[in-house]
Amino acid sequence: MPSLERRLGLFAVVTISISSMIGSGIFVLPGIGFSITGPSIYLAFLASTLCILPAALSKAELATAMPTSGGTYVYLERTFGPLAGTVGGLGLFLSILLKAAFSLIGIGAYFSVFSSFPLLPTVLTFLVCIVLLNIFGVGKVSNFLTVILFVTIISLSVLSFMAIPTWSTDNLIPLLPHGFKGFFEATGLVFVSFSGVTKIAAIAEEIKEPERNIPKGIILSLI
Repeated sequence: MPSLERRLGLFAVVTISISSMIGSGIFVLPGIGFSITGPSIYLAFLASTLCILPAALSKAELATAMPTSGGTYVYLERTFGPLAGTVGGLGLFLSILLKAAFSLIGIGAYFSVFSSFPLLPTVLTFLVCIVLLNIFGVGKVSNFLTVILFVTIISLSVLSFMAIPTWSTDNLIPLLPHGFKGFFEATGLVFVSFSGVTKIAAIAEEIKEPERNIPKGIILSLI
């Protein structure tokens, strides 16, 4: 049975993992989360990071022991049999599908705010572009994501420096305007942004030295 070529190094693993989180996790969810819990949104992100850490470490261990493509399906199939693997694989597929749809809607919403383009055609255009990009293979996707990631980081850094003069601790009061109920609701909401960090295990067969690069890549992307 032919195997995939291992072309992705540690940098590519980190790039893909961060890119899967930085989309909706930075541009969509913070605003929604802030409306739910207020200034404590940064604590909600911290709590979500702690919640995803056990799953991330478990996936890193499994991907190291079974460095083949398939991720959750492979782990369940080899442990509990084909039925469990199929159910888990379908669940993973649906979760990725819904996460991708959520991110695309977020992109379309941004474009509809700053331009006159309608939402649905914008979303479909980005979807077609993403499909075409993936046809060229994970290597091309990694290169593209690297460019997007650097542009995003530079843009956010510039905006952060511009916002420093207006920063004030008064903006943190009250920290929990909607109580702990709102805080926990926001934590569950922003948890979605970290789900992509475990998906790197699905392409373990294309990663060089998976026993070293997968655990390091997952931890570095969370940091």
